[in-house]
Amino acid sequence: MQTEKEETRKSFKQRLALKSSLAKETISEFLGTFIMIVLGCGSVAQTILSRGNFGGVVTTNVGFAMAVVMAIYVTGGVSGGHINPAVSFAMCVFGRMKWSKLPFYVGAQFLGAFVGAATLFGIYYDGLMSFAGGKLLIVGENATAQIFATYPAPYLSLGNAFADQSWK
Repeated sequence: MQTEKEETRKSFKQRLALKSSLAKETISEFLGTFIMIVLGCGSVAQTILSRGNFGGVVTTNVGFAMAVVMAIYVTGGVSGGHINPAVSFAMCVFGRMKWSKLPFYVGAQFLGAFVGAATLFGIYYDGLMSFAGGKLLIVGENATAQIFATYPAPYLSLGNAFADQSWK
């Protein structure tokens, strides 16, 4: 027979547990996207802010790949590990996910990416401020924007950029 304390503890755990599968999946996608951005963009930040002294192309690529693997590992069993609105959209198009879930997944992914980027900005705030004398630049040798986003090469035309992204 259970004691009163065990019943209280069990009911407390039951009250904390999420019952809605959609809520679990939404939180999972948020967490997975957050992890991917913090770890992946963190490897980019380490390379850029150290001017290549504490990382390079290989460490950035391996770091980002491991970030994606960790994000999928964390979310895969709960939500399928989409961690990207394009993947969620494709799952809907191919009938592997209900369209009604798409706004929740996409919202969680956007929020996870934003919170992840804000967290990374906070972690590397001192490095970002000292890198270019307190300026946050998009172009030039002291640019830090590429930590958080990708930009086309200056020689790439609009047509070629479209073709490049269409094939990926």
